[in-house]
Parts: sequence; structure tokens; C-alpha cells
Amino acid sequence: MNYTKISIRSLLMRWRQYFSLFLVCAVGVGVSIFFLFLVDGMLGALTSKAKIYYAGDFQFHGARWGGLGGFDYDETIEKLKTVFPSQCVYAKRYDYDASENSALIFEGITARQKIIKGVDFEQEEKLFSHFNMVSGSWQNLKGTNGILVSEPIAEKLGANVGDSITLLMKTVDGYTNTVPVVIGGIFRDSSVFGMYTTYMDREFLCDTYSIPRSSVNRLGIHFPEEEDVQKLAPVYQKELEKLFNMYPLMEDKNKYYNEMWGFEDFVYALVPLSANMTELKIIIDAMKIITTFIIIALVVIIVIGISSTYRVIAMKRINEIGIYKAIGMKRGSVRGLLAVETVFLLVAGCVCGLVLCGLLCFVINKIDFTFIPAFDVFLSGGHVVPVVNLGAVAIVFAVVLGATLAAVLFSVNKAVKITPVQALATTE
Repeated sequence: MNYTKISIRSLLMRWRQYFSLFLVCAVGVGVSIFFLFLVDGMLGALTSKAKIYYAGDFQFHGARWGGLGGFDYDETIEKLKTVFPSQCVYAKRYDYDASENSALIFEGITARQKIIKGVDFEQEEKLFSHFNMVSGSWQNLKGTNGILVSEPIAEKLGANVGDSITLLMKTVDGYTNTVPVVIGGIFRDSSVFGMYTTYMDREFLCDTYSIPRSSVNRLGIHFPEEEDVQKLAPVYQKELEKLFNMYPLMEDKNKYYNEMWGFEDFVYALVPLSANMTELKIIIDAMKIITTFIIIALVVIIVIGISSTYRVIAMKRINEIGIYKAIGMKRGSVRGLLAVETVFLLVAGCVCGLVLCGLLCFVINKIDFTFIPAFDVFLSGGHVVPVVNLGAVAIVFAVVLGATLAAVLFSVNKAVKITPVQALATTE
């Protein structure tokens, strides 16, 4: 018997009865996938900003007597190359704590900064290519007094790209130093990673701070390919322990920072990006939990809604089921017929739900969310950019299809068990 032909004909004849079920499936699946794409996009933007701020996917530190740095970084990089993939970029940085000792001054207006990051712009080209620039560029700043500042700070100062402003900071000896710097670029970021952060050439920062140009206190390891490398941290840690006196792999960098004051010899540490983002872990976990709850709730609505409605529809079709059984169809065959109908309905609903998801993603990508304070950490260029995850789509489809099909077959079990005489004697 051609179940497909009979099922399609039944769905077309009773489309008014099935339309509500179709809508429940389409809306539920579409909204579920949309939330998955939305959260993945927001967390992707967060990770991208964190990578720029922390110089890549991992940081490699060495400390003794409470001080970071102070060892031969060139020799260290050569050793690291034997552990990490060949395409990795090793970024030498010097981070200067500017929270109390420095400020940017322009035409009498002062803007405090949280941190000044000395970087090698040419060395970190692939990393900075993901920067959301409003104007100017990070290119051609190597070896110059050019700086990158956030859009809110530039607006506070009333300065634009090309303007010469004054950087005030204390030197390593405690003297106050003022140097002219030029705004080479303005980036769009008002988040915890960007608003109070200034980027400049590392050697120029060292000169201003009155320390040797070779000074480094951060070594970033960046994987240019977009992939989840955090799960490989234990593997790299094990290999690094063969070459260095390593601190145990950490989940929170603060533990290493707090204990470094007691290190008599150099103790090295591999700091995964996740260990640098412990302050945001609560927010990230909350977003994932809320998304999971929404998806589970929508799937439950789909399963209960379709299965309960299908039970009513099956009882209304009791005469039809009696005819099928009277002409020799077994219970399994009737179940198979109803299962094929359900599969067609669910597949059509899932496909339309995916289309609905695409429309929602298109609409939300056109909205500028920069008006929301502190929300920029989840934005790319001021917008939420959903990330397509085909694996998640397949999982949602499979769960909806499997759970709903099982619930439908269970709910129509009574109708399938009825005898032909009982079915034909029943009025709809």
C-alpha cells in the first residue's frame, strides 16, 4: 500500500484541521533555532572581543616574586612552536595598568583609561582584522605614536582621527611623563573589553614608561582559524610540562596571580581564554541556561500540542480507520499510515520554521543596539549577528520529530486498537 500517497491526500483534504498543528511546529522550531543562532552570535562577538583584548586563544605567562615577565621570550616562543600548530601567531605584549596613573588629555578635557596595551600591530594583523573600526585604522601604527581609542572616549574628548592629544602616565621610576600621541583609529566598543582600553605600539609604550624596548609581560597565542581550541588546553598543558616548570592548568587566572608572590623560581602558566573571562562566566552560563529552557519549553509545547490534537483528529477519523481495518490493514499498518502523515506534517513545519528563523535573523541583524548601555560586548559593529549552526538545527529537528512522532503514536493507540465493527458503528 502506498502510504505516502494516502498520507498526502489526507493532509490536503483536512488541511484546515492540520493547519494549526503546522503553525505550532513551524513557530516553535523557528523560534528555537533563532534563539540558538542568536545566542551563538552574541557569544561569538564576546569571544572575538576577548581574543583581541587578551591577545588570542591562550596567554602564556611566567612569574617570580609576584612579577610577570622577565624571561627570554624569543627562546620561549621557539619552544612553544614545538607544541602548538604551525599556523599559530605569537603576540608579544606589554599591559600597563592605567587605572590610576594615566589619562588622555585633549583641549582641556581629560579621559581616564583602565589599561594601555602595547602591541605589535603587524604581528597581530590577523587578530586586529576583526576589530570594528568606526574610522581610521590600526594599520601603519607600528613604530609610531599612533593610538587606538574607543568611540565613547573619542566622543568624550571631542577628538577625531588625526588629532594630536596628550598622554599622561607615570614612569617606572614614579615620575610623571607627558607625550604627544595621535589618534590613528577609533573602534566601536563600549564594553568591559574596550571602552577604557587604549592600544599603541609596544616599543613606544616602553619608551614612555621608561623601560627597555624589549620588555614584555604578556605572550598571546592566537589560532587564526575559527575553531574551538579551548578543549585542547589539557593536551597542550601536558606537552608544556615537559619543557617548562608549569603551574597546574587553571580555570581562573586570579588563582595564579595571587600565588605568584611566593614563586622563588620562574613558574609558567598556560591561561586559556575561558580562564581570563571568569568574571563573565555567570552571564555566559545564564544565557545558555535561559536558551536551553526556552528551547525545551517550545519543544514540549510542540509535542503536547500536536499529540493531543492528533488524538482528537484520530477519533474523528474512527470510521476511516474502521474501513482500513475492514479491508485487511493491521494495527501496525494503520500506525504506519498515521506516522507517515505526522512525519510529513513535522518536516513541512520544520522547514518553514527554518525559513521563519532566517527572517527573524535578517530583521534583528538590521537593528542597531548600541543604544543599550554595556550591551556592546555582544555586538559586532553595533548589531547582533546570529551565527548559523547546522549541527544545532539537526538536533532540534531530530528531537522534535522523534519526540512528537512517539507522542502521536501513543496518543492514537486507542483509536488504532478499535475493531472494524466498533469503528463503523461509531458516529464522528
